[in-house]
Amino acid sequence: MPQTNEPPEPFSARPLLAPSSFPQFHDAYIAVLEDLLRHPHHHTTTQGNSGPERLNVSFEIADPAARVPLLATYTTNVVVHLAETLWLLGGRDDVAMMRHYAPRLASYSVDGLTIAGAAYGTRLFRTGTHAGDRCAFDATLDLIRSDPDTRRAVLPIFGAHEVGDGQHPDVSCTIAFQLLQRDGALHGICYTRAKDASRGLVSDVFSFTFIQELAARLLGLRLGTYTHHVGSMHIINEHLPRTHAILAEAAATVPPLLPWPKMPAETTMEILDEVCAHEQRLRANLMAHTKNSLERSGLPQYWQGLIALLEIYRQITYEPDCRSIDPEIITVLHPAHQWMSHHTWPDRVPPAGDRRVAS
Repeated sequence: MPQTNEPPEPFSARPLLAPSSFPQFHDAYIAVLEDLLRHPHHHTTTQGNSGPERLNVSFEIADPAARVPLLATYTTNVVVHLAETLWLLGGRDDVAMMRHYAPRLASYSVDGLTIAGAAYGTRLFRTGTHAGDRCAFDATLDLIRSDPDTRRAVLPIFGAHEVGDGQHPDVSCTIAFQLLQRDGALHGICYTRAKDASRGLVSDVFSFTFIQELAARLLGLRLGTYTHHVGSMHIINEHLPRTHAILAEAAATVPPLLPWPKMPAETTMEILDEVCAHEQRLRANLMAHTKNSLERSGLPQYWQGLIALLEIYRQITYEPDCRSIDPEIITVLHPAHQWMSHHTWPDRVPPAGDRRVAS
């Protein structure tokens, strides 16, 4: 290359190589939907689904704890996202648990008993897969403890057995999840081959930011940024009306100003095991919680609030004739979760903390 005496191009004039950064996932989600609908790269048809697609979509979230979009139109069922995350954290792949919360996931199963691709937890949290009977998650945290600046803290998810598989109804969408400790904070990066922006993106961001926050607490680090890379970001045509409704709401309103709960510093895997045990009994209707019983559990308030979500779902599932949810259990919810629960079940959960105003 010939040398010149011209000064180097100023950095501000160079193409930006880093993903766009957003304060919380709500903002990133709206930007992804808008970009996908207004500027699609392609319109594709595969696996029986057609719709717009953009390649190489990435975004960064400054506060990964703000992991759910607050949209009345979307009516995000936070209980389903929480249950799926607990399913992953338990290293599970059974249909039975997820059928209780999201019956559509049963269609991903070939044998009616297990789910293959979406069961990321089997690759992340199932013990015995690494030396010392550890799981991949534990081995990765040990690596960070021994080498804080490591670039090798990668949790692979997409399996070699899935390469070239065009027939199985469920092939892993996520390729890998990476953790990076830098300057006292733990950053998370999720690499995804493809993602349905209207539905699957919300689920993945919830799960992986939750796992990132858990890792940060176990390592005694601050929660850093979360970055999501997607090879094929798409929306199938049947979800386009809902997507347009979401964007219309976002254009007309601003999200409610509600605090997001932060996982406590004293979080341990033993606490997580206890939460999973509560989930199992509530799912089977073998127990019921009140505000007092949650206080007696001795669990931190954060985890009591998440169990309260599962108790609300138990009441909705097993007590359908009751006009409203136990008002005391609602007071245990974190404000953002109460807002979402009201918009998901407006006839059962009263509104609270909604300061939505016209923009």
